[in-house]
Amino acid sequence: MNVNKKLSSFEMFSMTLILIGMKLSDTTPSLFAQKSQNALWYIPFLAFLIVLPSFFVIMYLLEKVQAKHLVNLFELLLGKLLGKGLAFFIFLLSFLMISLDSRNYVEQIKTLYFERSSSLIIFVLFCVVCVFGAIRGIEVIGYTSKVLIPFLTASLVLVIFLVYEHMIWERIYPIFGSGLQFVLKESLFKGSIFADFILLTMAYSSFKKPSDFKIGGLIALFIAVLEITFLFLIYATVFDYNSIEKVSFPFHEITQYVQLGDFFTNIETFFMVFWLLATFLRFILLLYLQTWLFGAIFNIDEFELLVLPLGFLSMVIGLIPDNSVVTELVYRNQLLDLLTPVLIVLPFLLLAIYTLRRKQVT
Repeated sequence: MNVNKKLSSFEMFSMTLILIGMKLSDTTPSLFAQKSQNALWYIPFLAFLIVLPSFFVIMYLLEKVQAKHLVNLFELLLGKLLGKGLAFFIFLLSFLMISLDSRNYVEQIKTLYFERSSSLIIFVLFCVVCVFGAIRGIEVIGYTSKVLIPFLTASLVLVIFLVYEHMIWERIYPIFGSGLQFVLKESLFKGSIFADFILLTMAYSSFKKPSDFKIGGLIALFIAVLEITFLFLIYATVFDYNSIEKVSFPFHEITQYVQLGDFFTNIETFFMVFWLLATFLRFILLLYLQTWLFGAIFNIDEFELLVLPLGFLSMVIGLIPDNSVVTELVYRNQLLDLLTPVLIVLPFLLLAIYTLRRKQVT
């Protein structure tokens, strides 16, 4: 395969869109609907506005101090010991979040397509695919994302087009759902659904130019948020007021509504193929970035050798919760609430330190 040694802005765009945009098809809308009900559709947009300044600050600091990646940025601003300690804290939170996310996707695959199969067997196969893909490296992951993103976009547009006639706009009322206080709280504490973007800074030095990382990443972020918001709006207008919070996998429920005449039946299988490809690619990228983060913390140059043990550990952690309901409504919800303040406050603390120590770190 002919793969460039340095990534381009379009590859950054593709990886970011897959990494963040997949939130529209997981259990996130069901999580939001538990508190805000039919107001879930604009919570991602408000949450994104809250964390967006933090992303700008991180990218600004990476460029100003000429850091290679996130861990290097922490070391340059805080010193090696404190910087690595902070990076390890970020690693623990994000690794736990990814492990719980992978469990939710495994349960989703089992419930929708392999109901009689064991969760353990599906998780093992899921882990094997992700490990095999992650070992290939960031260049191959970026190239694959670039090839796959047009097909994913086309399938998503087709879903929206086919389901549009089933939307009942009156269902967005009351506009604040279960109450304004719940909407504001969910928006404030769920900004960490976009925290995966911070992990992409581990690949900052893998791009041809720093501008490729910024331009590709920011454009993809805005498009991903618009996609998520519009798909959540579709969920809110297709499902009735009482059932919206009870729909575990709204994206796949939506595909049950679409049809292409009487000849094409079970068209949801068509969308399943692209959804599975995007799911595997997302977790391949996350596993690789997590391993890179761990390797940078402990100065391990050949960190790709750690992909297998970290992938296995992620599976073990993901299997600990009793069921997917506990995983989603308790553990993942609490982790999102914990991670969001860190995501909001930490970049500005680093900016303050950079301002005070500007001559020393540049």
